[in-house]
Amino acid sequence: REWAEVAQREVENLYTVTALAWRSDGSRLIIGSLCGGVDMFDVCIRRARYRDTHEFTYVSVSQVIVKSLATGSRIVLKSNVGFEIKKINIFQERFLVAQTPESLLLGDLQTCRLSEIPWNTSNTEKYFFDTPTVCMIFKKGELSLVEYGCNEVLACVRTEYMSPHLISVRINGPEENAMAPPGCELKVIAYLLDLTTV
Repeated sequence: REWAEVAQREVENLYTVTALAWRSDGSRLIIGSLCGGVDMFDVCIRRARYRDTHEFTYVSVSQVIVKSLATGSRIVLKSNVGFEIKKINIFQERFLVAQTPESLLLGDLQTCRLSEIPWNTSNTEKYFFDTPTVCMIFKKGELSLVEYGCNEVLACVRTEYMSPHLISVRINGPEENAMAPPGCELKVIAYLLDLTTV
């Protein structure tokens, strides 16, 4: 990576900087000076509104703060591999889908669980959010399941019968499952292979 100077800001009577700190999400820079002054700078690249329900603050090309305007709750959406976030959508006021050139970011705004999976977007994908812990993605006869908080595809199956009413996904944690070995999760999917076979 190469660092490039983007912009300068000259602050009168700043003299010597004695303290410097970033906000944990990277959106603000706080500077303390020798004379006892404290200055805070907003260092975001840009801001955008989404349907007057959410605000997107682009801290960098690969990191966006998503803020709910109704509740004030915030979540930091970040590409783990540094890809530029190109497009962000929010479904049902809860589920987040963001696209980069080589990955797909999925998130649940209520539980603050985010996932990033390798993905080549064709803009023909259909997203289903009927299971609260899993996002179902249907693309060209293939169904992919992504569990929020996991950075890999949970399951991928071929089916032409895509309807959230014809698919069942069940994920039990180790404390909820008596059938699985101790400490293991049980993850099960039921779907139609054809009109008569589950």
